Amino acid sequence: MLEDKRIRRTKKLLRQSLCELMKQKPFKNITVSDIVRQADINRGTFYAYYQDVYDLREKVENEMTESLKQIIESTFPEVQGNSMKTSIKKSVEYLEENHDLAYVLLKDGNLEHKMTILLAEFCKKQLNYKENDEWEVCFLATGCLGIMKHWMMQTEDIDKERVINKIDSILRKFFV
Repeated sequence: MLEDKRIRRTKKLLRQSLCELMKQKPFKNITVSDIVRQADINRGTFYAYYQDVYDLREKVENEMTESLKQIIESTFPEVQGNSMKTSIKKSVEYLEENHDLAYVLLKDGNLEHKMTILLAEFCKKQLNYKENDEWEVCFLATGCLGIMKHWMMQTEDIDKERVINKIDSILRKFFV
């Protein structure tokens, strides 16, 4: 069932408030009061959707991970031609569009873990080996994410095409 427009707007406001607060202080110091004050909503509204700040963060991380999973699955039907680069490009563009939120969540560490698991699952499915080599899967998943994280954490602008091309060139060495 589709959510009401007001509910989507309220949840978006809560996500944005969490993001702004995580830029200012560590997550462990953020309270429900901080979030509702920042969002200018009442506590009851917050609790209608989330149990606590940890629940909010987890749901936001899960939404981002699920979005990336859908991007990868929809753009990576085969590891041939430009389909790999298309998948990388769409993933990088998604992170760029959601930069502020992805930045604070990647810095926090939980999203990084979830994204590493997602990329590892993808690598296992795509590696052209009879038996997956866990070391290579780990290397590819953490390496790709490491490049994306490095790009997002930089203060100077790095062209996203450079990031896309670097990840693509590394992955092509494994996906032959």
